[in-house]
Amino acid sequence: MDKEGLAAIYKKRSADFEALHDRQKKVLLLISILRLLVIIAAVYFLVLAIKNGMNILFAVSGLMVVLFFALVSYHKNQNDRKKLLLELIGVNNEELKGLDNDLSDFRDGREFTDSGHPWSYDLDLFGEGSLFQYINRTATHTGPARLAARLREAVTDEKEITARQEVSRELSGMINLRQHFAAHARLMDKDNNAFEEIIRWSGKEVFIEKYRWTRIAAWVMTAISSAIIISGIFVPGLFRLLIPLVLINLTLLSPFLSRTNQFQARVSKKHNFLKTYAVLLELLAAEDFSHPRLKDTREQCASGSKAIDQLSWLLNLFDQRLNLLVGFTLNALFLFDFYMLHRLAKWNQVHTDDLGNWLDITGEMDAHFSLSNFAYNHDAFTYPEISNGMTGMKATALGHPMIPSSRRVDNSIEISGERVVLITGANMAGKSTFLRAVGVNMVLAYAGSPVCAAYFSTGNYQLYSSMRTADSLKDDESYFFAEIKRLKQIVEMMEQGTRMLILLDEVLKGTNTTDKQKGSVGLIRKSIGHEVLCFIATHDLSLGEMQEEHKGKIVNYCFESYIKDLALTFDYKMRPGLAKNMNASFLMKQMGIMD
Repeated sequence: MDKEGLAAIYKKRSADFEALHDRQKKVLLLISILRLLVIIAAVYFLVLAIKNGMNILFAVSGLMVVLFFALVSYHKNQNDRKKLLLELIGVNNEELKGLDNDLSDFRDGREFTDSGHPWSYDLDLFGEGSLFQYINRTATHTGPARLAARLREAVTDEKEITARQEVSRELSGMINLRQHFAAHARLMDKDNNAFEEIIRWSGKEVFIEKYRWTRIAAWVMTAISSAIIISGIFVPGLFRLLIPLVLINLTLLSPFLSRTNQFQARVSKKHNFLKTYAVLLELLAAEDFSHPRLKDTREQCASGSKAIDQLSWLLNLFDQRLNLLVGFTLNALFLFDFYMLHRLAKWNQVHTDDLGNWLDITGEMDAHFSLSNFAYNHDAFTYPEISNGMTGMKATALGHPMIPSSRRVDNSIEISGERVVLITGANMAGKSTFLRAVGVNMVLAYAGSPVCAAYFSTGNYQLYSSMRTADSLKDDESYFFAEIKRLKQIVEMMEQGTRMLILLDEVLKGTNTTDKQKGSVGLIRKSIGHEVLCFIATHDLSLGEMQEEHKGKIVNYCFESYIKDLALTFDYKMRPGLAKNMNASFLMKQMGIMD
């Protein structure tokens, strides 16, 4: 599907949700009017009842009050639906902006940047304008980290990659599920401290469990209070018995008050985002998946949704003690703190290790949905063939996925027994872009996503690169030494027998020409003795002579530049052989730097 087709889908979905949103506003207005009429009617019937002494009118007034509160609850539910529709509109409008390469609405993952990672820093996987930002649609607490992990992980198991591809294919067609999941998740508070606090609480013993008698006390005092209150309706004098009972209850509670308040501070106001997680799990549990992994996820989500919804309800109920009047009354009459602490302890005991697992599932599915959304938006891309037994690489119409198709120039390459691919060419001719295209598509292959190619197959290599090594002021480390350290790491991995796909852009940039050439030759000779596929982009044409010396081990490719009508041009097409044209002196003359 081309860009125009995708845009038409997202525009229609946005328009449909806008129509529902407008209708929802009318529903909310109608409910508000009904609430006003109901409360007026309640007051009217109450006045009539008092004036005429008619019990039936008191009952009618009471029913009006009940109806009013029912309408308040219904209004809240409908207002929540309105907010959801707004998020769904936003989801589709952001996709439209993304189609125009405006990624500003998507988190860029700069916190995951790691200059020491084998490839992510060189390939610009994180940060503004990164692959992560291009793919990312996550909205849960752990979703971004899960997606980042996918992009930083080298998968060496052929079966695992195949399973990921199958999951991606299935989820890519579920646009309604993906967007409703994202919309619900976007509505919740993203306070990571609150999220981590509730995870830390899960599985830990609640202090009240050491005092078993408090559970019995809560039930006994509740029974006595209830009996006094009910009896007091018929014999008002019995209400005086509540005074000593209140004193006893407050005495029982006082030694635990400080610890209860500390516990409350840790779990307070967590029910809202837990309620959202219950909804997310419910969405997943209701879906009819076909892949075994997704079926297993669905089964876990079914139990998780109910349990987390129960926890949300318990925490919401426990938070009522924050209201001084309500909290004092409930504790003074029913030992509310004891009752709730034991209920929460019981929940924790039953689900000791479950809460973290259920929340992880939502994060994992959140990452899946981002990757499958990428697949949906690029259905012209192909799923790669990654084989443990294959050596080399074959790619047809390979390009960088983040370059729009209108500007992207794709290239094809076939490597069978060769170990080193030397790519020569002038500055700006396309060498570095090609290396990044190979690397980024390999990262997508690891993640189980389609790649930007008409066909792509390769062996199952570990990816390593040295393309943009940076100085480190913190470690008092120069650019040159940082590059040497990276190359040392690559050589050590070679010697350990690791199958590697290596991407090197202009080896040893920080030294003189002679030293650089010697180092490059030594690295190439080291590479051809191991089971690696090493792409090296270089300006040094003399390295290309090694192809004759090591036939079948080294192969030359090039990108050319052309000077036509006193203008420098590039076609960005990769060809076999060595580059013939360079452009540095021409550009310097054109810019008046040299005569």
